[in-house]
Amino acid sequence: MLGVPFVLLLVTFGHCHSRSNHTAGYELATNQILDSATSRMRSVWGLQRTIFLQLTAKGKSPLGGQVLNNKQDVEAKTYRLLYELAANLSVVPVAQLDDPLLRRRVQRMAKLQLQGLRPKDYEQAKDLLRQTHSFVSGSLVCPHEDCSAHGPLAMYPQIVNKNMRTKLYEDLFINWFAWRKAINEKETAKSTFIDYVRLLRIAATYNGHVTPSRTWYLHYDTENFQAELEAVVWEIMPLYRELHAYLRHEVQSTYPKADTKSDGAISAPIMDQILSQDWYPHQFFRTPHQGKQHQLPSVHRRLEEVLVTPVKINRKAAEFFESLGLNILTQNFYDLYSRRMQDDEGGPDCKSQVYYFPPDVALRYCPKLDYKKLMQIHGTMAELQYYLYKLQLPFGLDTEPCPGFGAALGETVILASGTPRHLHRLHILLNDSLTEQQSLNRLFRMGVHTLIAVPQYFINDKFLVDVMDGRIGVKDYNCAYWGLQDKFAGVQPPSNRNNKDFDLDFKFYRGMNPETSNTKKFLAEILGFQFYRSFCLASGQYRPGDPDFPLHNCDFYDSKEAGMKMREMMKLGATRHWRDVMEIATGERKLSGRGILEYFAPLFTWLKERNKQLDIEPGWDADELCRRD
Repeated sequence: MLGVPFVLLLVTFGHCHSRSNHTAGYELATNQILDSATSRMRSVWGLQRTIFLQLTAKGKSPLGGQVLNNKQDVEAKTYRLLYELAANLSVVPVAQLDDPLLRRRVQRMAKLQLQGLRPKDYEQAKDLLRQTHSFVSGSLVCPHEDCSAHGPLAMYPQIVNKNMRTKLYEDLFINWFAWRKAINEKETAKSTFIDYVRLLRIAATYNGHVTPSRTWYLHYDTENFQAELEAVVWEIMPLYRELHAYLRHEVQSTYPKADTKSDGAISAPIMDQILSQDWYPHQFFRTPHQGKQHQLPSVHRRLEEVLVTPVKINRKAAEFFESLGLNILTQNFYDLYSRRMQDDEGGPDCKSQVYYFPPDVALRYCPKLDYKKLMQIHGTMAELQYYLYKLQLPFGLDTEPCPGFGAALGETVILASGTPRHLHRLHILLNDSLTEQQSLNRLFRMGVHTLIAVPQYFINDKFLVDVMDGRIGVKDYNCAYWGLQDKFAGVQPPSNRNNKDFDLDFKFYRGMNPETSNTKKFLAEILGFQFYRSFCLASGQYRPGDPDFPLHNCDFYDSKEAGMKMREMMKLGATRHWRDVMEIATGERKLSGRGILEYFAPLFTWLKERNKQLDIEPGWDADELCRRD
């Protein structure tokens, strides 16, 4: 157990008679438990430091096995610590504690998600998550029933990359079925999901939650949180429907065999391709304005000329935060705690990583040099800045107030750093704005990237939560899933399906881990645009109604007003409810789609006009392609 149990500590302090004595005894006992936990956590942080040093040792490190062992040790020690700590804190009478910070620590750490499972169940949950990970990244699929030539393929990245580039609907159709057949041989995927849901329900009983989704949404600490998420989906739905209608028109001309009939829905394999083409320069769908003069300027050559190395990109990203008045990264940091990944690590889409081991924070950065990495490193630097501020907070509150909050702050900086105004500041673009036609093409590309994904995040977690809470039974899984796709996304299966099938998207399996949930991604997108709008208004770089200062070209670089809001939120960590923290920046306490709607307002206007010209009716009324018998 973790030190001495809370009840025994109270006995040690003797019998107290007045409330003030009771409170003093409770607080002293609670602080002793938390001090013991912090001491144990320092050994975990020490291991994380060791892992960073092993991974960044010069030359080809032979320490791969040691790194893996240390990572497993970190996970095991963290689980034992959190499990035992929560058991002790769950009996603390929170109402008797006068110190608000202490109350907050107890409330946050007395309840757990998967770590609330007993050791045997926790190991099973991890095994099931590894299994779902293998569904996505394992080499399992032979699309044409013949693997003799190249061997089986993984859904990600191999099949996704093939789908991204193909111009034949038949390929999309075959790949869609082949992956689902491969992972559900003998109902493997379905039974894995059922077993995992059972464990999620057990984890909820640990917290005393009668409704299991309360544990899934644990740190959002909101009654009926799903209803708030759904309200945001309906808020942005008019814009989504117009974009969906335009894309459907493009589908009909590019893939005539993808039968959209007259119901208006888009076939799932096509929607998967749309989602995979967000960064791909040769999408099948046409941007609003064609012709070389309307193409977005290529920045890759200038990026190589101006920034030259990933190190310079990193320093420019760090400089963005320094201009806001946030932490300055010292030369000592770059010398000791900023390390380049090996060239063969992470594949073509490697992502930089931040390591947290108080009193230090470290960075392993991707060595790729391109526009996408320039954007991503700004998001990574936001995470690093957040960690630097959270170093000052006690263990348990040195984290984000809810999952996705830190990623939302990163999203705001990604939006600002990718604007023509900021790229001009970096001498990558010649002008600080695009032509009206180029600007619309840029908004269109970004709209496909953002707007098409948001309902999918919602659908995936709504399905999981509705199953968890018993609103969807085992016999209805597949048709219930297609019902959600129809209602919220206008997506239909490529052919008739039934409840014996199990058709969930590969991104659903990625989001089954609470740490990478689809709700976390949903909130990061929505709240990211809310923060961006607020920072842009504070900086004066967004002036509603002024065409020279539109939201989509706002760069709040050097704005001390925006920086002050960001700094105040980061410094709070998890010491306050996430609504209190977001209110500092937005003045609002609820999630809203207004940031997205104002950002994409010019695109919304164009889509409505263009769809009328083409006589396209937005919306869908999908045929019943999933039989419930």
